[in-house]
Amino acid sequence: MSKNQELTPEQKQELDNILEVIQTEADIVKMDYEQNPSNLDSGSVIVVHQNSSLLDDTKEKLSDVAYNITRRKKDDRINDT
Repeated sequence: MSKNQELTPEQKQELDNILEVIQTEADIVKMDYEQNPSNLDSGSVIVVHQNSSLLDDTKEKLSDVAYNITRRKKDDRINDT
């Protein structure tokens, strides 16, 4: 960003406000995880699609709509070829 493209004071304030909201949400997530640690295996990944009902209904649980994908064993890969 060049000198003539610097942010206005209003833009800087808006970014500060957004940063504060993001930091607050991050702190809430961290505290929640500390109080309710995950029971997922190490290396697990959870993907939530942008159209997921989980995003609309705060009472819906991940376990209501989720399923597990397990890795195939090395032996299974050899037999598939």
